[in-house]
Amino acid sequence: MDIHDQIEQYCEQGNDLFDEDDFLGAIAIWQKALDLIVDPNEDWNEVLWLKVSIGDSFYMIDEYEKSLDSLLDALNYPEANENAFIHFRVGQCQYQLGNIESSQNSLLKAYMLAGKEIFDEHEEEGKFYYDFLSSKIKL
Repeated sequence: MDIHDQIEQYCEQGNDLFDEDDFLGAIAIWQKALDLIVDPNEDWNEVLWLKVSIGDSFYMIDEYEKSLDSLLDALNYPEANENAFIHFRVGQCQYQLGNIESSQNSLLKAYMLAGKEIFDEHEEEGKFYYDFLSSKIKL
């Protein structure tokens, strides 16, 4: 089995753990996958996916600082700035950490990329952040 097959296997295992709400287990497996990547610039798509998945998992267990670190790192990779979900999660983390202006900026980026749908996809929590954003900016 080559490295890319091993990375793919770890990604699938991490997804299974995430789906079972074993977020710490998913993070550990995805970190193993990240550790196998020799050149993050060459395999940026895999690194981007892993960083976002790890950040999402940290968010799910209320580790907002760790989530934010992983998500902000992900934004350094190609195409990440066009990903509304990343900006949405960054905005949520910033809000939870008390960084209201940064939260507003990130949530606005998410809104500009995906419209209200990005908020609707997250139901009650999404409504909270949509209401927050619309209280600051006319949408």
